[in-house]
Amino acid sequence: MKQGLKVIDGDGHLQEPMDMWKNYMPQAFAHRAPNIIGHTGKIIHTYGPCEIYPEGKVIASDESTFSHMEERYGDAYRSWWSMTERLKDMDSEGIDVAIAFPTNCQLLGSNVWAKDPELHAALVTAYNDWAADYCSDSDGRVMAIAHATSADVKAGVAEIYRMAESPHIAGIFHPSMDIDNSWGDEDYEPYWQALEETGIPVCWHGSASHPLAQSFDPIRKKYGALNHALMHPVGAMLALGGMIYGGVLERYPNLKAAFYESNAGWLPFWLARLDDHAGGRQGVFLREHEESTGSAELMPSDYFKRQCFIACDADEGALKQVVEYMDGENIIFNTDYPHPDAPFPGAVDAFLDQPISREHMKKILWDNSARLYGDKVPQA
Repeated sequence: MKQGLKVIDGDGHLQEPMDMWKNYMPQAFAHRAPNIIGHTGKIIHTYGPCEIYPEGKVIASDESTFSHMEERYGDAYRSWWSMTERLKDMDSEGIDVAIAFPTNCQLLGSNVWAKDPELHAALVTAYNDWAADYCSDSDGRVMAIAHATSADVKAGVAEIYRMAESPHIAGIFHPSMDIDNSWGDEDYEPYWQALEETGIPVCWHGSASHPLAQSFDPIRKKYGALNHALMHPVGAMLALGGMIYGGVLERYPNLKAAFYESNAGWLPFWLARLDDHAGGRQGVFLREHEESTGSAELMPSDYFKRQCFIACDADEGALKQVVEYMDGENIIFNTDYPHPDAPFPGAVDAFLDQPISREHMKKILWDNSARLYGDKVPQA
């Protein structure tokens, strides 16, 4: 709690230990586990040759990006992000509950890591079991976003139901797709059905939200900052548009969807543009495809307001305008802890310095996340 306001950090990260695969990989797949041989900044793993990375894999970012990690995070860094130190950092910030995404395993829900569906499902199970165990030491204060494989629909759906039963899991990282597919495709229907039935949200995160966003990756070599600035919001914009125009939110009105680590400033522009292409003067482009997409009952902005949430950054420059546009609804707070670009320490203080009303702050810091995550977080 900070200044009398309870706080849910809706988007932090878990830092997978280097021995995670050794300790959690199902025995039948142990010899096919990823081969972690090092790290950068106790954040990003380095891989030696193995099945998922035949030639190994080294981080593309410069090590200088992580040079300040120990100074900033102190004992949490030195302990490789132990739960004890994480809780101390939450207390110092005034954070009551934290929801955490994977770091190295962000692409694990797709088939990027493993082409064999059985291996892919084993990797997902291993990560989810480690994440739940890690969070079990937090007394309910830290919960994870789990994965569900897209390589095997039956296995992915089974994992959604298994994770929904865990008190340590708050949501499901989206089951990713290939570039030639879309969220409205029939193959994905069992995922949306399972998520709606269990009541846990489907979550998109930054550039991993849509494969088309990866097309900006060549920019990294010349303009690394531009690559990052583009990929994160564009991935989320594509995912949101696909969920709306693909008819998923219409067919599953109780499905909750959330979009993280992409800022919130683009939301008014994007919803207005999607509305215009659905019912405004540019709707002619959508009508050309009505036979395949169907005719929506609501405007895109109405689907968002009914079912979707977006994470804002504490120090985001355009936050005031977004909050006024949404009347404080459907926006959640995040810290991105403990990544090198996180506004930590001081994330909650930075948010409280925003020129928005206390009523809206209360919604963003607690109420909206409580609505998104349901009974996974305390409702009081």
